[in-house]
Amino acid sequence: MRVLKFGGSSLKDFACLQRVRQLIKDHGQQQALVVLSAPGGMTDQLVELAELAGQGVEFDTQWQSFASRSQGLHDEVQAVYGSVSGWPDFELLKNKLDGAKLLGHCPSQARAYVISFGERISVALMDTMLQSDAVSLSAEACVKTQGGYLDAEVDLRLSKLCFAEMVRANASRFYIMAGFTGSNEAGELTTLGRNGSDYSAAVAAACLEAEICQIWTDVDGVYSADPRLIKKATKVDVLSYKEAMELSYFGAKVLHPKTILPCAKADVPCEIKNTHDPEVPGSLICAQGGGEAPVKALSSLDKLAMLTVAGPGMKGKVGMAARVFSALAADNVSIVLITQSSCEFSISFCVHEQDLSLALAALEQAFELETQAGLIDPIEVQRNLAIVTLVGDNMRAHKGLAAKFFASLAQAQVNIVAIAQDSTESSISAVVDGELCQDAVKVCHENFFTHVPSIDVFLIGCGLVGQELMKQFHKQQAWLEKRNIRLNLYGIANSSKCYLDPEGVPFDNWELALEKAESGFDLQHVSQFVKQNHLINPVIVDCSAAQFVADNYLNFLNAGFHVVAANKKANTGSYEYYQSLQQAAQAKRRHFLYETNVGAGLPVLDNLKLLFGAGDELLSFSGILSGSLSYIFGVLSDGLSLSEATEKAKQNGFTEPDPRDDLSGTDVARKLLIIARESGLPLELDDIEVESVLPEGFAEGASVDEFMAQLPQLDDAFSARITAAKAQDQVLRYVGSIVDGKCRVGIEAVDKEHALYDIRDGENALAILSQYYQPKPFVIRGYGAGAEVTSAGVFTDILKTLSR
Repeated sequence: MRVLKFGGSSLKDFACLQRVRQLIKDHGQQQALVVLSAPGGMTDQLVELAELAGQGVEFDTQWQSFASRSQGLHDEVQAVYGSVSGWPDFELLKNKLDGAKLLGHCPSQARAYVISFGERISVALMDTMLQSDAVSLSAEACVKTQGGYLDAEVDLRLSKLCFAEMVRANASRFYIMAGFTGSNEAGELTTLGRNGSDYSAAVAAACLEAEICQIWTDVDGVYSADPRLIKKATKVDVLSYKEAMELSYFGAKVLHPKTILPCAKADVPCEIKNTHDPEVPGSLICAQGGGEAPVKALSSLDKLAMLTVAGPGMKGKVGMAARVFSALAADNVSIVLITQSSCEFSISFCVHEQDLSLALAALEQAFELETQAGLIDPIEVQRNLAIVTLVGDNMRAHKGLAAKFFASLAQAQVNIVAIAQDSTESSISAVVDGELCQDAVKVCHENFFTHVPSIDVFLIGCGLVGQELMKQFHKQQAWLEKRNIRLNLYGIANSSKCYLDPEGVPFDNWELALEKAESGFDLQHVSQFVKQNHLINPVIVDCSAAQFVADNYLNFLNAGFHVVAANKKANTGSYEYYQSLQQAAQAKRRHFLYETNVGAGLPVLDNLKLLFGAGDELLSFSGILSGSLSYIFGVLSDGLSLSEATEKAKQNGFTEPDPRDDLSGTDVARKLLIIARESGLPLELDDIEVESVLPEGFAEGASVDEFMAQLPQLDDAFSARITAAKAQDQVLRYVGSIVDGKCRVGIEAVDKEHALYDIRDGENALAILSQYYQPKPFVIRGYGAGAEVTSAGVFTDILKTLSR
């Protein structure tokens, strides 16, 4: 004997009913008991009718909708299979609803009849479609219950006797029975709680000692997380009864919390299958869960509240916990999770938010005298909470899983309200803010299952570096995929427009997408976008040169974004602002990365941090920090004049659009200031001595073209300096230096023994003399100019956001 249970989504229309009929027929000569839910959505209609009638409210519209849908299914089945037998009494149902409306109250007994009416419709339809192959069994005759009318518990011992008797008296190939319903000792109809048809099937399987209990639904099985929330969730092939019970209890929608226990007691395997794709292997639940994976799945349960009973009267007082739970049990309040402080000063527990008022009233009444005497504090309530739970029988054999779980929650910027772990170590739960539950689940699933971390980029600045970075994003997708990294571009902005797309901005057509945007970059709007789309690793990448963007870095970090900056203006603003950025990044566990501020693609700052992190100290520094000036001064040594060298550098794209930005030395001064600050020197930009290549006031107010036309006026003076240097076997270089805590940028003549003598053609070089590296300096050398090199450095910084 097999038990086959079909859920509402498998029965929602005539086509679905036909599919279910065929699945039943495909079982060949095997006997099967078919347990049916109401057609999809019909129970919701019936619940609404009961609610409206119980409130004394008119329900004609809702009744017509329900009756019309039911009659439609009836007529479709009748047209193909003949007269529908056992069609339930709609007149009796209407009379019960009308009576409830007159009373302004729907008694539990009447309500049970109303909300279970859909199952009777399904049985009548399927019985007709299977014709003489099936016998309909009365759920009231087979499933015996205890308790109330609406959430009854099954008496397995008595039900087993009843099932045996009914099957013996009605020999057949197939049996059909309504799910969700049973009867009490008085023979009155009862229901087994919402979604109780799974429970009915499990009870039937246990009572009949079935070969298997198959739950047919609209998904392929149990998933590693809710597939509606996590697109990358994967199917779990085999689970133990214990794992399945933990998952169902903490919110796995495909399993009813009561379903597993009867199967586990009778050792009947339970299989979850997809009605719409029956060839796909489902998830098998049995005594021994398969696989070596320590964590099988991740579940979440929301709409919870936490109550905390605390006070000096709790400590060392025997029976206080018993009084708490007895008070809640007396009012039928279910406790979801419990945790207690080790000092016994407080006890906290979660309940469903719908039970909060009832629970709070019960506790206040139970501890009224202690509260008045100051022995118990007023009950503390935290609302809108959720529980995230890792489940796996093999967890107890693996160290560090709890640490990884909590680190994942920290990565998602989620604070933990409470923690609970069962003594078998097969599950661990954390109570978190309900609004952040999906973020928590997403990060945990990434870290425990897919192992494909994501980077969610918002790019500001579409100039040369920004455009080149977009090309690299596009080009490197295959490289990233091989390394299990997913880089998504969700937003792009220029000085006037910002385009956001929850599906991702196209790397190869971003210009057209940006053109369609109607508003500029707004942090509040982007933050809301991140929240709505549950992005867990948002990164703002600044490839602009805008001061107002740099001024917002602190806001970006405090809002939970990583910041990757090619823009130097934040780090060369006030020292106070520089410090606040470092502190915010640390406090918010966010990355603030700006390697390209100094050496474009060269690993300058990373190496400095490694040296200083190892206890080294800077003695002196000397470096060529501008690719454009490296090129210009290199070709000056070849005999070109200053104007010719500048024109050539401009044509090759080494300089800024206005070469005065390079020749002024301000850019080099900014880079040197960053190195000084990274070395621990609390300096401002004004503290750096700057020697410009240009005389003070030269071509001031002129356009770029006018400036380039006037530049030859300086050629003779520069030629004289170059000639004088050559006479001493020296060359001119534009150098930034730090000596005795003093910073200077300017033109220096260096000889062949100097580390910067051979640096030219756009190369950067930095000579670091330190306690560890002396008398020979530690030299970093490489190309430091051009959009391609700079964007590569930005790309590298973006990848570093994965390692917090």
